[in-house]
Amino acid sequence: MLRRQTDKSAICNLQSAIRRGAAAAELAIVLPFVALMFVAAIDFCRVYYAAQTVENCARSGALYASGAARRNTSTTTPEDAAKQAAVAEGASLDPPLQTQDVDVTLDSTTATVTVTYRFSMFTSYPGLPGVSVVRRSVTMPLAPKAPGEK
Repeated sequence: MLRRQTDKSAICNLQSAIRRGAAAAELAIVLPFVALMFVAAIDFCRVYYAAQTVENCARSGALYASGAARRNTSTTTPEDAAKQAAVAEGASLDPPLQTQDVDVTLDSTTATVTVTYRFSMFTSYPGLPGVSVVRRSVTMPLAPKAPGEK
C-alpha cells in the first residue's frame, strides 16, 4: 500500500514538472510577440499624442493669424504672433516644435496655419520609416478689424 502511494506521488510530481516545462516553452514562444505588441502600442500612443498636440498648435496659431485672439498690434505681425502661439503650444513635444515648422498663409478672407512635425519612432519596424511626418493645417476666416485698428 505504501509503495502505491509513492508511485502515485512520483507520477504526480512528474506530470507537474512536465506542465511547468510546457508553460515555460509557451512563454518563450509568446513573449517576443507580446513585447512587440507592447512597444507598438506605446509608439501608437506617442504618435496620437503628437498628432493631437500638432493639431492644437495649428489651431492656436490660426486664432492669432486670423485676428480672433488678441495680440500686441504695435510690435507683432499676425504671422509672428501665429508662429509664437504655435511654438508655445508645441513646447510639450519632444523635441519641441520650432518656428521653422510653422507656415502661415494670409489671404484677403482667411488665415491658414500649417504645422509640420518630424516624429521619431521609439523603435524601428520592418517596412515602416523610422521618422514619420505629422502635418496639420487649420484655416479660419479673418476676424473683422476693430475701429481704428490697422
